[in-house]
Amino acid sequence: MIATVNSEIVSVDEARDEVPLVVRTDVTDGMPYAEYKHILRHDFFHCCAYCTISESEAQGFRFTIDHYEPRSVRPELTDVYKNLMWCCDTCNELKGNRCPPESAREDGVRFFRPDQDRYSDHFRRSGLRLASLSKLGEFNIDALDLNRHALRRLREIRSRLFECESAIAAGFMALRNFKVDRLPPVHRMKVLKLIGNLQRERDEIVQIIEQVLRENAASPLLDPDEDKVERTSDRKRKLAQTEALYPGDWRAKKKVSPFAGPTA
Repeated sequence: MIATVNSEIVSVDEARDEVPLVVRTDVTDGMPYAEYKHILRHDFFHCCAYCTISESEAQGFRFTIDHYEPRSVRPELTDVYKNLMWCCDTCNELKGNRCPPESAREDGVRFFRPDQDRYSDHFRRSGLRLASLSKLGEFNIDALDLNRHALRRLREIRSRLFECESAIAAGFMALRNFKVDRLPPVHRMKVLKLIGNLQRERDEIVQIIEQVLRENAASPLLDPDEDKVERTSDRKRKLAQTEALYPGDWRAKKKVSPFAGPTA
């Protein structure tokens, strides 16, 4: 996990602009979109295109294939690989069939594309929350609720684990390369005692990490979202204001089944 780009556990918020979040495999279009699932999972590092949560971190949440341009709006892109995103169920449901009109897109109001956009151009971390650096960032934070409780808790967990692991790795690389036998005899025992103490502290830190992992195995991401009602109200208000600025069809129209009976 530490080596992957799409996980914030390696301070990716600062490094996202160095390499693309997603580099797509060169594939031939034409297969039914569901058959691209294994390629999508690989290309997206098993992470959500929008909130970056990984499959292993999601625990109780399922993942699905999202059509960046909704099928009901652009049916010709249904099986086009570059229109497909690997997405957690929560982001998929929040995104829904919302399709910003051209006037909004020209003003930068559209959904983030991890295979084209630079994350650092649009988002920055502010504690455990995301803050926007552009209209695109603001729209995505509001539309996809990118500061929801589960994601704030996830960022906290990632930060704690990364800080512990990096400290242990640095300390033990130094100890392993330390040549105690080169010290004068008068200092050698003191240094050996110090190393022993550090090793015991290391064992305690490892136990703490294991405890953190065990606690998080209980799926803290599914804990009650205490400020959801207030945040949902604020989210709807902001989206309504944004949509009012750009007249047009923001929602893809649902197709009516030819087999549907008459309505009352």
